[in-house]
Amino acid sequence: MMRIHLQSIRRFFPTAPILVSKKGGGYEEMEEYRTDFRIQYWIEECNYSDALLRLLGRCETEYVCILDHDTVLLADPAYLLVGLVDRRWDMVGIEERIRDHPAINGARLWPQNRGWMRLAPGYTDATLLMFNFREFMRRWGLRGLRPKKPFPPEFHYGICEKHTQHKYLLPFHTPRYGIGNVLKDDDIAVLWHQWFGAYRTRLEGPEADVLPGTRQLAGTIRQGEEVFLADYPNLDLSNLTPAWGPNYDIHAERREVLRALPPYPGLLEQLKTRLNRWRHYNIRKFVLHAIRWVERWWRML
Repeated sequence: MMRIHLQSIRRFFPTAPILVSKKGGGYEEMEEYRTDFRIQYWIEECNYSDALLRLLGRCETEYVCILDHDTVLLADPAYLLVGLVDRRWDMVGIEERIRDHPAINGARLWPQNRGWMRLAPGYTDATLLMFNFREFMRRWGLRGLRPKKPFPPEFHYGICEKHTQHKYLLPFHTPRYGIGNVLKDDDIAVLWHQWFGAYRTRLEGPEADVLPGTRQLAGTIRQGEEVFLADYPNLDLSNLTPAWGPNYDIHAERREVLRALPPYPGLLEQLKTRLNRWRHYNIRKFVLHAIRWVERWWRML
């Protein structure tokens, strides 16, 4: 998937800088991508939030487009960038209101979510996120990534809070390619996103997420990915169905989901949880964790 992800970017942006943070080795693979697609990459052992911070710290362009590795551009999104330049909107993304795909049993996997894979109205997933990075840095710096809302936040939600004119692509389910979404703007299919793109690690590896039905979920994703790769670029995007829940009272749904969640832990509880986790670290892992924490704090000053 990574190869066609990069190939799709170069199809529409032949000369744009592409910065990649890669976890878990893969030097030879990344060298191939550097040669074939002229990317800059860093192999670094860090989590998603720290990788995002590091990449933004390396960004030298005025506008930035954050893309997950399991996305494929299907159409030229340059007109979305033009809308940013013309100030018709100040951020482009996919709103966090996506229903579970019919091919999975969401009630078993995450019953507290009431059939929603993602639900945070007014916020976007980092699958695709475009904004004026230079202006963001001038006004808020990287500390602007910190969200203010008290509900369990994603690390990048601060970007969504700082911008007020959001342009959303709409997600659609497809019956052919597993649990991914086609992301459209009116009649334009702009992007394909495969959920759980790192399923081999997250759902099947030694550190896999423990969820009931995980094996079935991984199988559904793998089958959809194989069909997608076999069809690409001649994809069958027929029989799409809305995935954003257009007939739901979205704010009432959000209240019910939040009500079903356990109380958000206070600072003392968070500290106790962190200390308990640290007890199981060896010295090397503890030192690396401390270095990452100090680095994140320093970057967000």
